[in-house]
Amino acid sequence: MRRSEILVGLDLGSSSTKVVVADARDRELPEVLGLGEARSEGIEGGIIVNMEKASAAIRAAVERAEESADVEIGRVSVSLSGEHFKGLDSRGVVAVSSSGGEITGSEVRTVLDAAKTLALPVGRTVVDVLPQEFFVDGQRGIRDPIGMSGVRLGSKVHIVTASEQAVDNTIRAVRKAGLRVRNIVLKPLAAALACLTDDERELGVMSLNLGGGTTSFAIYHGAAVRHASAIGWGASSITNDVALGLRLPLARAEQLKCDHGCAHGGLATDSPIEIPTIGGQPARQCSGDVLAAIIEPRAREIFEMVHGEVGETDYWGRIPAGVVLTGGGARLRGIADVAEDVFGVPARVGVPGGMSGLCDATADPGYAASVGAVLHSVASPSKSRVRREGPVAETVQRVRQWVDSLL
Repeated sequence: MRRSEILVGLDLGSSSTKVVVADARDRELPEVLGLGEARSEGIEGGIIVNMEKASAAIRAAVERAEESADVEIGRVSVSLSGEHFKGLDSRGVVAVSSSGGEITGSEVRTVLDAAKTLALPVGRTVVDVLPQEFFVDGQRGIRDPIGMSGVRLGSKVHIVTASEQAVDNTIRAVRKAGLRVRNIVLKPLAAALACLTDDERELGVMSLNLGGGTTSFAIYHGAAVRHASAIGWGASSITNDVALGLRLPLARAEQLKCDHGCAHGGLATDSPIEIPTIGGQPARQCSGDVLAAIIEPRAREIFEMVHGEVGETDYWGRIPAGVVLTGGGARLRGIADVAEDVFGVPARVGVPGGMSGLCDATADPGYAASVGAVLHSVASPSKSRVRREGPVAETVQRVRQWVDSLL
């Protein structure tokens, strides 16, 4: 098997680091060869705060994936989140210079370059350029203008930007783990590739990734991304509330939340739950509805914060397909019911698809971003390269060059 046929998705999260290894010889249905997971340390809110610990977590997850897949991993596609990610719309217009006025791929690339030529604040960098529609001589709503004739070609795009320092440090951590970065993709966009249907993207839907330290989201309408952003609150905030409310260490609070927690009080029961004790203290119990009473307010608050931001966009009222929840926090029982209450639209938990092989192992919303990172590379196999050689500043520049060549 040639090395170029192996694609690897790395989900760098605040709670866990996940790796999916796939054989992409079948571009339509890549085969999952192996998985790896490690507890994340040195990452808070999607930001590297301790380089040594973060790179060690990456290395541990990758080594487990290498053992599982029986391959050596060299390059990874990284799925990231963080409050520093922001999206904005932009437009570009160019004259059609081809003979006979026929629009070619060259004009498309030029008009996308024009759309992303905008002044960014110091310390910001572009990580993704997402075409929404094209205009030919004033005609709107064109999705693929190649082959059409016209005098002027315009584009409307959604640009995802991030903290240059955060991207730089992520690349450093991956390199320190002995790997190279193939590309970087925002988590809800990666999760959308793994979990959304074409009909949902066309009709209008929100991909919402409930991670440990952050919640990131993207709105799709007309098969294009219309808004993408993130907030600095996630499922770890729920764990903190359980720890405080029941006087437990964080690790035991997380275990209790995962094993017995429910995000919607209406689905909870009054059955007794054994609370893990520490230091030889007498065993304690609480009921399921008491645990839900701790979990639900924070879950609602997180969704209300997202609603407060996306409710101001032009596309908020146009997501009849509802909300698709991914990330480790989406495993929490009743979380989709809370999302339906807050957003007022249907909600479901997204399970990754689009791949063969170890599908049962990846049929978990927590693996949506890492599976999606693989599918992102499948969709652009030769356009998303970041080499290991050279200083990190040059590597960040190559990320930009990858964006430049997306289309």
